[in-house]
Amino acid sequence: MAGPTKGQADFLELGSWNVACSMCGRKRKANTMERNWQGLYRCPIHNEPRQPQDFVRGVKDDPSVPFAQPELTVFATTPFCNIYEVAAYAGVGAAGCMIAGRSTPLPLTIPAE
Repeated sequence: MAGPTKGQADFLELGSWNVACSMCGRKRKANTMERNWQGLYRCPIHNEPRQPQDFVRGVKDDPSVPFAQPELTVFATTPFCNIYEVAAYAGVGAAGCMIAGRSTPLPLTIPAE
């Protein structure tokens, strides 16, 4: 009567033991296995390197400017009057901009042809 058939790893090797590959399930000796990047032990033919894109890191973006200063207010000391505020009409003209005697917002001049 014949016993079970002997496999590739069924022999005595001092200091080693039998281990199953996590990918194919074959029995091998522990000193021939390789540790995967996930911590699993695999045959040398089934071991795969880690994807290089796993190590890519983004560059930190610094949107700040080297220096900044407050905006200058040019019109704070010099009043600015538009064409309607210079008319001497109540509710139309603005204080400090009205010109006495001005009846129309614009001097109405028609160019001669």
